[in-house]
Amino acid sequence: MSAEYDDQGRGAGLAETGLLGMVKVDHRDHVTALASEVLQQVARRAGEVRRSRDRQAIVTAAFALTSGTEDEANAALEAVDDPLRELDWFLSERLGPIAKEIGDLWNADKISFLEATVGAARIYSFLRYRRRPPLLADHGLRKSATFALVPGDMHSLGISAATDVFRARGWDITLLVGHSHAELTAHFETSRDVIFGFSAGSLHSLEPLGRLVVALTVARPVCSVLVSGQIATDPGAVLALPGIDHCDADLEAAYRWFEARTLAQAAPST
Repeated sequence: MSAEYDDQGRGAGLAETGLLGMVKVDHRDHVTALASEVLQQVARRAGEVRRSRDRQAIVTAAFALTSGTEDEANAALEAVDDPLRELDWFLSERLGPIAKEIGDLWNADKISFLEATVGAARIYSFLRYRRRPPLLADHGLRKSATFALVPGDMHSLGISAATDVFRARGWDITLLVGHSHAELTAHFETSRDVIFGFSAGSLHSLEPLGRLVVALTVARPVCSVLVSGQIATDPGAVLALPGIDHCDADLEAAYRWFEARTLAQAAPST
């Protein structure tokens, strides 16, 4: 019997050392595989929870924007915003899905046309005033602006004259006359200017002016907008459009506003 145990002991020893042709098992491989599986499952579950939470926040924001109070709408948008993220992220990951949700609710007759319109206006307002930091971070005085004639308007003499005056006084002015809405929108995407002057000859241009300001605000929320030309002789109608900072038909008054706006943007923030 002693010999039998001796044989078993020797066999066990040979097995552990691999001398019987058996591969030694490294239990660390099992631990590594288990740890990897744990991490993958936790990450997957966390992703599902995050997506579910984001989805619920988007639905909540859509209803708050269309049927809630102003405070509820702002709180809902602030809840899905991230101050450390750039505008592109906010547009694609938050405002885009919220706008789609509002559209789906409207198409399904769960909200009225008026409620959908209110939601759109609140999105626009929040986007326009979302974290407008000092526009000239280096505190330099960059006297540059873009002047654009509202698409479809033929009154180009005034804006051309204003461009000459500004350039003579040291301003770098980009003048855009005769461009379509799509062409101007494309320019907004690449422009470095932070002050824009839009001009039109009559109140008939209110609708394309409004669309132009919306396009600029979506592309560059930090920009400031002045409206001039004959359309500015009725400032009440012009300023009723969201996103316009100032309205003045007088060239010298408009020039003073541009100068003051540039100085304010260049001043160090406190």
